Amino acid sequence: MSFKRKLYLGFGSVIATMITIAVIGLVIIQEQKQSMQILVNENYERMRLVNTFQFEINNTARMVRDVILKKENEFTQEEEKLISVSRRNTAYAVEKLKQFETSENVAELITTLDELNQSYEIGFQKISALLHEGKKEEATKVLIEDYRDVRLGLVSTVEKLIEIEETAMNDAVAASKKMFERTLSGFLYLLAIGFLIAIAITSWVIKSIMSRITKVNTVISNASNLESNKLPRIEEISKDEIGEIALAYNRMAESLEKHMDQENLLKEKMQVENWVKSNFIDILSMYQGIQDVQSFANLFISKITPITGASYGAFYLKSENASMFSKLAAYADDHDNAKKVFYKGEGLLGQAVLENRMISLDQVPENYIKIRSGLGESTPRYVKIIPISYEGKVIAVFELASFYPFNEQHERLLEIIYRTVGVSLNSILGHMKIEKLLAEAQTMTEELQSQSEELQQQQEELRMINEQLEEQYKKSEEKTKELEKIKLDLEEKNRHVELSSKYKSEFLANMSHELRTPLNSMLILSQLLAENNENNLTEKQVEYANTIHSAGKDLLDLINDILDLSKIESGKMEIFPEEVLFTDIKRFVEHHFSPVARQKNLEFEIVVDDNLPYVFMTDNQRLKQILKNLLSNAFKFTHQGKVTIEFKLCNNNKINKSLAHKHVVAISVTDTGIGIAKDKLQLIFEAFHQADGTTSRKYGGTGLGLSICKELAQLLGGFIEVESTLGKGSTFTLFLPEYDISLDQSHLSTQEAAAAILEDTNLIEEIVEHDECENLSESFIESNGEQSIELKNMKELIAGKKVLLVDDDMRNIFSLTTALEMNKMVVVFAENGKEAIEILQNQRDIDLVLMDIMMPVMNGYDAIKAIRNMEEYQSLPIIALTAKAMKHDREKCLEAGASDYISKPVNLDQLLSLIRVWLYR
Repeated sequence: MSFKRKLYLGFGSVIATMITIAVIGLVIIQEQKQSMQILVNENYERMRLVNTFQFEINNTARMVRDVILKKENEFTQEEEKLISVSRRNTAYAVEKLKQFETSENVAELITTLDELNQSYEIGFQKISALLHEGKKEEATKVLIEDYRDVRLGLVSTVEKLIEIEETAMNDAVAASKKMFERTLSGFLYLLAIGFLIAIAITSWVIKSIMSRITKVNTVISNASNLESNKLPRIEEISKDEIGEIALAYNRMAESLEKHMDQENLLKEKMQVENWVKSNFIDILSMYQGIQDVQSFANLFISKITPITGASYGAFYLKSENASMFSKLAAYADDHDNAKKVFYKGEGLLGQAVLENRMISLDQVPENYIKIRSGLGESTPRYVKIIPISYEGKVIAVFELASFYPFNEQHERLLEIIYRTVGVSLNSILGHMKIEKLLAEAQTMTEELQSQSEELQQQQEELRMINEQLEEQYKKSEEKTKELEKIKLDLEEKNRHVELSSKYKSEFLANMSHELRTPLNSMLILSQLLAENNENNLTEKQVEYANTIHSAGKDLLDLINDILDLSKIESGKMEIFPEEVLFTDIKRFVEHHFSPVARQKNLEFEIVVDDNLPYVFMTDNQRLKQILKNLLSNAFKFTHQGKVTIEFKLCNNNKINKSLAHKHVVAISVTDTGIGIAKDKLQLIFEAFHQADGTTSRKYGGTGLGLSICKELAQLLGGFIEVESTLGKGSTFTLFLPEYDISLDQSHLSTQEAAAAILEDTNLIEEIVEHDECENLSESFIESNGEQSIELKNMKELIAGKKVLLVDDDMRNIFSLTTALEMNKMVVVFAENGKEAIEILQNQRDIDLVLMDIMMPVMNGYDAIKAIRNMEEYQSLPIIALTAKAMKHDREKCLEAGASDYISKPVNLDQLLSLIRVWLYR
């Protein structure tokens, strides 16, 4: 046989064999491709439709819930259209699912899903009809109660379908993988046959083509031994039959690689997603119920470090009053090298806090940090710094170090934690802050008592030392120096005591703010319930509401008493002398205590000496406060008989020498009550003390009233004396001097003096701390019957007026909005000053603004100034609300541009009167 014939025969045989192998391979590849298309097109499409159905069901429920919860009763066409679109998408998803050929079990689930969805559609039609009619409560009942089983059935059925489809996808992936393995085995078998044929042919084919065939054979043989998804390629391709075989093989290898890459990519994505979700759920469930940040930090860092493959971790928490972060917990801590604290902007940790973003480091230097064990130590190569933020502010940061790079699933888990864990941490910090405030209050009280005892002891020691130094002064100069040193130490300790007193005052002011804020909502809402304007409450429920309101007022009185006592002790209580009309004082006590006397079946007598001047100079508010406390005690401890209050000029033999040259008025409160033992007469004027201080005492109270009366009397330049007989009654006498100003108005008649006061147009507009406004308004209304009737009728005048309520506490917003809307006013609200300004810029029909002072972002002072800088709102009535009750708060509000001022808890009648005044001034 000639060489040419052998060549033709050999190459023909090889070509025929390779073509056969290529055709079989392409057929198998086509089958593999079809299998993957089924996996992607059918299984994935069914899965997508089930997820779409689940999303649209949840979206529909969310939109209906939003419509029910919003304040307006109107069910807009736009809202109805959005809900209808969501329902159509749900029905479309079910219809598409029914078109697929599925197993009997899946078909039944789809049928069940369709039936439940149709029932759910009927429910939404009912809800839509109820919403159009404004029946939100009935709609809520239909949504939550009537279709609860349908909703639960939908959730259960969707979960079953998702589980079945996931199982189907996994089975399809496994089948594809198995088919690929069979394909690869068969293809390798065919290649082996072709390889044997090629060897047989090459034995008698010319040596010139041996090298090419050997290279092709080597490449094909190596393909079966590779562990990766990359198949080798034939690089040298000649322009002959062998070259065509090489091209066919390269195309086949490329197609196989694509299919393998798609399969592996899908598998890896599912594995990463499952790993991230499961570990994130584990971390969330880990710190459920934790109430302190230390436990949270320990659990968090000990969990997240091993999960991400790191070998070292540290958790830093932001300090309360500084930009400093301190290490709170660590994993594999190295106390010698790890940083204990850092500041914002300092180093990489500080930079991560400053920019509020994660920072990654690769190839860390050798001297960065050492991770140690019992066997040795080494330096990590990769570092992650992740800040934890809440509402855009970084509150903590944690750092992870690893010998190996963080993979994709680690990165995704850290990204989710970076965006979500701040809410839980902020909740724990808020709980701890409340506990800390309570503990600090108790500790401060104990420290103050301890320091007071220590000061008394030191004063006694100083007295003894002074006596010794007086005897030894001439003998020892060294003793004198020692005395000076002791004196300096004592002065330093006195300064500490004064500082503690200052902290006490600031604490009481802050606690007043924290207590008045929830108390404001409680008083307003309980008053609205007690009024029962809609007549939908039982008598018992109205009685409960009155009890709640009464308890709240008692708590407010206690807060006011504590603040007054604190202001007096710290020297911050100021006196404002003014002309006081005795007829006004008489009217005040008669108005407040005549109903009490009638209720307790007691006789109440008011005696005014004819020799008294008509006008008396003193602080009207403080005088009324003293009289109110004395009369309250008299009625409290008197069960039968009478209570008498007498106003008279003081006899010279009754007054203190320091007051002998002044005009002195004596106001006596006499009762026929239980009386006071002689050994208790001085004790009752001490704060928190009572004549009966046992736990079984019959009469309640805090024991602050008489202490405040004593201090206020001294501030007014007078004093209080008490005479009492146990079992027969007591007499408390207030001696007050008149301030040194001219008494030219003493000749005025009662009618002229009363008329002069009533003509003061600013009387009803004067708003002061606590109940002064209430007392002034009562005097004004009682003195002028016509104006009283006018004020009562003015409720109709405020109907329809638009009020902007600015407060960061949703409880106050809710309570005040409810109260104002019950008076037919229109209320819009903002949670800080910045939002209030934006509302005023967009809504030009605001009639009045109620502005809280202490708010985030922009406080009340800045907001009022900004509003007054707007030309169209320079005369807009702005009433400032505050719960802190600090000194000069009213002056600060008026200087900022407020029209008036009222303190929390807000007296609803007082607030409405104030609103009427400023709307129609």
